[in-house]
Amino acid sequence: MKFIQIREESIEPGGLVEWMPYVPGGLGAWSHDSRLTSHNHEQHLRSAFDYRVRTRREGGRESWLGLSIEFDEPLSIPAIRTTLTRWIDRHEVLRSHVVIKGDGLQRLTTAPGTVKLKMGRIGWYTQPGPLVEQIAGAFDRATAPLHWPAYLFATVGREESFTLLFAADHSLVDGYSLIMAQEELYRIYRSVRDHTDPQLPPVGSYVDFSAEERRLADQTGADHPAVATWAQFLRSGRGNLPAFAYDREPADRDATVLTATPDTEQAPAQQSITGMIVDDDAANRFTAVCSAAEGTLTAGVLAAFAMVYHQHTGDPEFRCVLPRHTRNDARWLTSLGWFVAVAPFCIDVSDSPTFDQAISRATAELKRARQGASLPFLRVAELLDETTGPQFVISFIDTRFAPGAAEADAGRAKVLRSHSYAPHEVYIWVNRTPAGMRVSARFPPEESGGDTAAVAPADGVNNPTPEPGWDSEVGDGAGPVHRYLRDFTRLVREIGDTSAFGTRE
Repeated sequence: MKFIQIREESIEPGGLVEWMPYVPGGLGAWSHDSRLTSHNHEQHLRSAFDYRVRTRREGGRESWLGLSIEFDEPLSIPAIRTTLTRWIDRHEVLRSHVVIKGDGLQRLTTAPGTVKLKMGRIGWYTQPGPLVEQIAGAFDRATAPLHWPAYLFATVGREESFTLLFAADHSLVDGYSLIMAQEELYRIYRSVRDHTDPQLPPVGSYVDFSAEERRLADQTGADHPAVATWAQFLRSGRGNLPAFAYDREPADRDATVLTATPDTEQAPAQQSITGMIVDDDAANRFTAVCSAAEGTLTAGVLAAFAMVYHQHTGDPEFRCVLPRHTRNDARWLTSLGWFVAVAPFCIDVSDSPTFDQAISRATAELKRARQGASLPFLRVAELLDETTGPQFVISFIDTRFAPGAAEADAGRAKVLRSHSYAPHEVYIWVNRTPAGMRVSARFPPEESGGDTAAVAPADGVNNPTPEPGWDSEVGDGAGPVHRYLRDFTRLVREIGDTSAFGTRE
């Protein structure tokens, strides 16, 4: 299942309709809700409010995630309306809103069955470019977190098929939410059309989860084990969180980078690349080597990233931040919400370790650093008086066993993300899917080495002579992120080629 910036791939043209949720009577008809707001959500809201005060603008700080789902049948207006309202009723986070009131917050919630949908016919598009621009702009405007709804649906109808699209502010969803949501929406629509039961499992409310997480986090002090884990990590970087430094001199690699929400006039949109690292057979061979070294695929991916980084920079340690899900109870597995914590990751590579040595160290560090994700990072930052935020983040997730994973990976669905204006952040996502291992990354324009093309087409038109060992889908940019991912891909393939797993060509 691809994870892409919305402008990276075209959408087949057709008739565009937007579906805007509303509640008769507005927020005044909602109930006051005493449940607490998560640290992530509160910081996200206050950052948006600060941006509004500073710039008198709502846009320019987009942070939404979304879905694109393909249906190979004509669009049924009654069925899609029923599908979307049932889905909103299923996930309470779509029927809840948090308002900033002075120094405090007030949550408002509305009951199932109260949210309606307003259908807006935008027009018929014959070219994918203007269609994608229209949808992307509408999602940017509709997902402002200070308003409800901070989400929007859209459909693109054609004679024999249609596309369902959804986008929501990050405070309402995370990537894992959407991996699960594509199957939910598909099954609900099919059940409505066929008059059957979608047979979906019970789902918990993220509003309940965030309230409990906030209550427990606010009760903690500096003696919490997560605080010690992060303090040690910061000491290893001379007090700083790691920044991506594949192109910097050693003396500059520990420079502190402050996290700030930039004005659009000051910070251009980040660049983005997406592609396939290895196919399923090659991924299985790499996994077999990881297993022989008594490590998981996650540890193997991080070990390979660490080895490549050391080979290029000579840095004695490899440091990054890892997202970790907080769905530690079965009731949260299919919930929409922002179930994400972060953990520190640091391993010694000063002796230029072999892969077996690197994966052993990565395995031990994953176990040790897991404690760092047991407390929201924003609470840790309060206790440590830390003013910076994660800048170099690597995420790994295995989606092969999610419901509908094979169909989604074959093209039925994609997870979408907005562009970002972060001036320093480098985010890399590696996803193990039924087709193989996919990579997606976003990074500042200066990290692109002057390559302004987000993605080269898979047919190689803009990338006629890709380097050996690198998929032409990703492109051949000269910037440090491109080089890092090419070097990483080459190493993963070389390691996998040492395995006798399966049939090799």
